[in-house]
Amino acid sequence: MSNNHFLGGLWPVVQRELREGARRPVNHRLRFLSALVGTLLLWKLIASSSLQPNQLGGYLLSGLHALLLGLIFAIVPGLTADCIAREKREGTLGLLFLTPLSAGGIVAGKSLVQALRAFTLWLAVLPILIIPFTTGGVTWFDALTALSLEFCAMALCLGAGLLASSLAKERNTVFILAYVFGAGFLFLLTQFLLASFGVALRTFAKSGLEHWWGASLQFIQIYLGMLHGRGGFTWWSLFLTNPAFARIWESFCLCAPLVTLLFFYLIARFAARRISRSWQDKLPSARHESLLKRYCTPLFQRRYRRKMQRTLDWNPIAWLQQYSWKSRLTKWGLCLAFVLVECVTGGSFNFDNNPSVHCAELLTLAAIYTFAGVSGFLEEKRNGALELLLVTPLPVDKLIFGRVWGLWKQFLPAALVLAVSYAGWLWNNPGDWEFNTAIPGPIILACVFLTLPVFATYFALRVKNLFVAAVLTWVALYLPLAFVIAAFGVNQSNIILMLPAFPITYAAFALLACFLLRHSLSRRIYSF
Repeated sequence: MSNNHFLGGLWPVVQRELREGARRPVNHRLRFLSALVGTLLLWKLIASSSLQPNQLGGYLLSGLHALLLGLIFAIVPGLTADCIAREKREGTLGLLFLTPLSAGGIVAGKSLVQALRAFTLWLAVLPILIIPFTTGGVTWFDALTALSLEFCAMALCLGAGLLASSLAKERNTVFILAYVFGAGFLFLLTQFLLASFGVALRTFAKSGLEHWWGASLQFIQIYLGMLHGRGGFTWWSLFLTNPAFARIWESFCLCAPLVTLLFFYLIARFAARRISRSWQDKLPSARHESLLKRYCTPLFQRRYRRKMQRTLDWNPIAWLQQYSWKSRLTKWGLCLAFVLVECVTGGSFNFDNNPSVHCAELLTLAAIYTFAGVSGFLEEKRNGALELLLVTPLPVDKLIFGRVWGLWKQFLPAALVLAVSYAGWLWNNPGDWEFNTAIPGPIILACVFLTLPVFATYFALRVKNLFVAAVLTWVALYLPLAFVIAAFGVNQSNIILMLPAFPITYAAFALLACFLLRHSLSRRIYSF
């Protein structure tokens, strides 16, 4: 396949996607939210810093750079994830192949448009990024490093979304795969970064340090300073302390974008070959059916059938959350993944030594839980299933409770694994924690777990966009916490009064959301 054939029909796809994107208000909202978050972070950094004005630039650049990396990972895979899968679901991918467009042209055009959308998010934050340079203390070395890492992260996240969109068709599966691939690709980038560190250590050992131990200590200091600006300069400015290390890091900043572009090109070629072979709907093969029957069928079929029948008779909406093998795979696969992570990292016996691992588990559970909560009604609104549910004899209260109960049951095993790990740490380390600091956190997390499906279902009903519904869900989850803190303050002497206040406040807000949700469903008030 030649490059001309690979890029055949590029511009018609670009024009079509740009016209469609210009009519979508979510693009304007994303740019506005990016600039707003950047402005709030800049204000927070300036207000909390006691550095001199000539040292403030590096500190601000470090914080804004971390924000941009977070926004890239949170937004960019979702931008690209549904670009091809949506064409498959709506049946328009076959129409594109009836034109002179090639598979490579379709993939290249969609990739270019999504890259432009991601670039506009960066442009929205650009006026804020200029402030650290005007403040002072930022060198060209800092700018080169920030741009290189942000470009690499953006290219890898675009490739993750494109790869997921070419492999799957269903919307939920595509988004999950996009973020899984994005996390994996960024992990590979960090390994490439650490490999560069290893080369730098060897250079250090040969260019002035007395022995390898001194090089290792300097490497550890640099690695631990990666996430924060220390002393008014960014963490990568530490490389300037050794000229050999600075040359190696500069080479990495120049070569890493080229490597990521080559990796993205390979992903695009794979996606083009994939959609050229799979754009036509085909019947599942006998081997595919046998694999599904062997590995996706419950072991105790009679017991499972009786259990599902009781759930169907009790609440059909709760049954819809659990009957498919994909729901069971998500439920027990996430639980098994957390159990394996706890076993590998030492679990409750090693909680203090692995705080980042447990935070990553909590963030993973929160992201998947939120996505499952907001995606259900959004998908049912699009395919018309919500209208069918509302004309059935099912009362609205049963519909809401079935939805919430199904989400609770789906993610309860994974949440129990984390709860048991934390309880085991409290039991095995009685002298390392205090009541005022170790108990309120689990109570708040339990309240969040119980009330998240209510808020997510309401905002999925009233909002069109998945990301906006997810953000509003977490804003609603933060409001009860802010209300209790504003009422009692942050004084630890009031912790006994705050403990019952958390569940009461969360329950009050959840009941309000249930009332609004019942009102909207009863009167058919929801957005398309």
